[in-house]
Amino acid sequence: MPRGRHAPQHSREHGQQRYARRRRCRRAISYGSIALAAVFSLLVATAAMRAAANRGDNAAFSAPTCSSAARLAANASLVTSTPLGVNASGPDQLATATAQFGHMPVIRAYYPAVVPHPQEWSTGVLGLSHSSVVLSFRPLPTDILSGADDTALARFFDAAPTGHAIYYSYYAEPESNIRKGQFTFAQYKAAWTHIVAIADAAHNPYLHSTLILQHQDARPGDQYNFKDYLPAGGVISTLGWDAYPVGTVQDQNPQPTPPAQFMGPAVAASKSVGLPFGFAEFDLGTPYDQPQ
Repeated sequence: MPRGRHAPQHSREHGQQRYARRRRCRRAISYGSIALAAVFSLLVATAAMRAAANRGDNAAFSAPTCSSAARLAANASLVTSTPLGVNASGPDQLATATAQFGHMPVIRAYYPAVVPHPQEWSTGVLGLSHSSVVLSFRPLPTDILSGADDTALARFFDAAPTGHAIYYSYYAEPESNIRKGQFTFAQYKAAWTHIVAIADAAHNPYLHSTLILQHQDARPGDQYNFKDYLPAGGVISTLGWDAYPVGTVQDQNPQPTPPAQFMGPAVAASKSVGLPFGFAEFDLGTPYDQPQ
């Protein structure tokens, strides 16, 4: 992000607090989003038209058209528009957003350093939303590779419904953790491979492995390149990005920036490896609370 590397999200509460802090500290239009988009201009135009007056954290999806993604199954959940949704990691957030915007066609949910419980698909926000979902969870790679979470992962993926796309992400934004030595690239990629093998055993074509990175990783001159995070063998079916203009995240003199400038490199990087892509989070902030 423009402020440097994000601190790791160690819990669902941490993710929610980060969104609340952004809304409180700056006058900005926030679109915490996923946009599995082949038509980049459509995503931006739709987001601008649907900006919320109270600066709600919205999410957006569109259908990938990259047929080269090995694991992305064609199904009825993949539409050709770019619907918007919200960050809703709990029923209260979902209820508030639904009251403001109506039914959300997609939601973004954060989970802590444990595998989500299968009941999330029924009585939790993942089931209550009746929407496509983008979810992330954060057990350490050492825990995943030890096999300690195998049963929990299998139960979670086996219980996942069909009918709506499910974009699951392991340890979104791992850059800071790797830089600090909390785990290595090799451990991270091995953990991803382990998780996807368990997810594939559920034989649910609506499950899509989604690697979410910071947008800087798409820039050729960045410290780390996005390809460093990709496991071999087509493990990842979709790329997700968190993208922000300078000043938006740190709430200091946000710079009005054309979306093509701060999101364009991520689009190009995704296309370079032939993967469907999207924006797990993006903001367009200004001092005057106006969308760009």
